[in-house]
Amino acid sequence: MPQLVLLAAAGAALYVAIRFIGREMERVSQEMSAKPVPIPVRRADAVRLERDPETGVYRPRR
Repeated sequence: MPQLVLLAAAGAALYVAIRFIGREMERVSQEMSAKPVPIPVRRADAVRLERDPETGVYRPRR
């Protein structure tokens, strides 16, 4: 009989955990879909950098 009670408690805990995880996954999914998708930068718009040999600082190419 104690094994049956333990099995029932384990089943109830599993049920609660599955429901919690499902709700959390749904919440995160809605939160992620609400955020705008960043627009990727095109290569033509990217600025090329070159290293200044005197200072070692990278600056936009002239």
